[in-house]
Amino acid sequence: MIYKGKFYFNGKNHPGECEIDEENHIYLTINESDINGINKKIIGKAGNESLTLYDCRLIETGIGYYKYQVSYMVKNSINLKYRNVDFNKHIQKFRFTFEPLDEWLGFKTIEKNKEIIKFNIPDDIILYDTDELRIKIKYYEENSDLYGNFINSIKVLPYICVSSTKTITIEKIMMHIQLITRFFAILMGYSGKVNKILFPKMYNGKILMGKVEDELIINVDFTNKYSIRINYEIYGLRTYLKDISDDIKEMYSRWSELYAKYSEAVSVYFSPYNAPLIVHDLLNIIKCLEKISIVDKNNKETQKKNKSFHKILIKFYGQHKKELEDELKKNNFKQEYIKNIENIHEDIANAIVYKYDNRITLSKRLKDIDQNFILNKHFKLKHCTKINVNYSVYDYLANTRKYYTHLNNKKYIIKSEYIPGYCIKMEKLFVNKLLNSIITNKKYIDEKIQLDKYLG
Repeated sequence: MIYKGKFYFNGKNHPGECEIDEENHIYLTINESDINGINKKIIGKAGNESLTLYDCRLIETGIGYYKYQVSYMVKNSINLKYRNVDFNKHIQKFRFTFEPLDEWLGFKTIEKNKEIIKFNIPDDIILYDTDELRIKIKYYEENSDLYGNFINSIKVLPYICVSSTKTITIEKIMMHIQLITRFFAILMGYSGKVNKILFPKMYNGKILMGKVEDELIINVDFTNKYSIRINYEIYGLRTYLKDISDDIKEMYSRWSELYAKYSEAVSVYFSPYNAPLIVHDLLNIIKCLEKISIVDKNNKETQKKNKSFHKILIKFYGQHKKELEDELKKNNFKQEYIKNIENIHEDIANAIVYKYDNRITLSKRLKDIDQNFILNKHFKLKHCTKINVNYSVYDYLANTRKYYTHLNNKKYIIKSEYIPGYCIKMEKLFVNKLLNSIITNKKYIDEKIQLDKYLG
């Protein structure tokens, strides 16, 4: 793989080419005769590719060229570091891990009985399995340092292993990591940092034998917890594998469908951000609930109403056809109006049904989601700036969102000091919705939601 283009350093652009050779080493050749020989970082543009080369070490110079060996390279705006491989050609397998996956799985992997040290490696756990893609949890022994009967350093950790019959692009790797870590984050309460992604070392497009691996570092925050959740870990995990009766493969299958269905809401919820004000957290979690409500709207029922209303309009037109045509002619409307009037019945039906059935207020959306009255139980009129006995908690929250979005009508809103509590309760609504879609044991979910210390 050769990238030809312009490479910027020492205050100007230089023509050159970046090459990944057959042994997957990275080199940069600058086609000039008089430049400085040492550059730690070089930025390049080759066609549609944006490259940043790090730790560039001069290894050769000649008439009209300088050749560098590059430690690693960042490619395009995804901002990912990789060493000695062209991923777009070769990667079909990769693995990664994160905290607290090991704790959630709960397997005892190392046992010591008197002078005997025994490894108890659990069987692989299948998350997803098709002819094209396989995802499993596999335990690996790491950093082992045994001397006699003494253990200096030893770990047996679970890794998420993804393998495909087709080449996996960087974008696909990121998609799989997001999907998997967010699945466990809902079950555990949060998922920690993915420090690195490992994959088999390649040579000429083939995997080298043995336990030889390369390392991929993607500079994307895969942690799934709000930045405002200081010391979230102290609250303990939401669930544990041993307590769930459902098969984990079935749960992951439900999650995949749910993720596709609620993709916008889940992305908003899990996207890391630093909220300077608590009201931003309020706007964020309300947006999540609103998006879920929009998706949950029964489109089949709406279509059924459209058809029924359409039939009523046609029937009415049939009964008053002559009267309507005469009235249109009398007022000098074009013949096309009369010819096409039946065709516009469907448009009229759609517009009216949309206006009165789909344009649901935020207050009603929140109420429909709050099946267990989580918000209602928490609500007190003293939490509000002004009392209106005809207003529910859902009305007050809708007004609060409107105020902080448009800065109008501050009369009937939640007081700022009570907003954090309502954010937590709305987050409980959101988590409850997702958990009940993944796990079939509703009683178990209700118990866990009630015991979740972070969700209050």
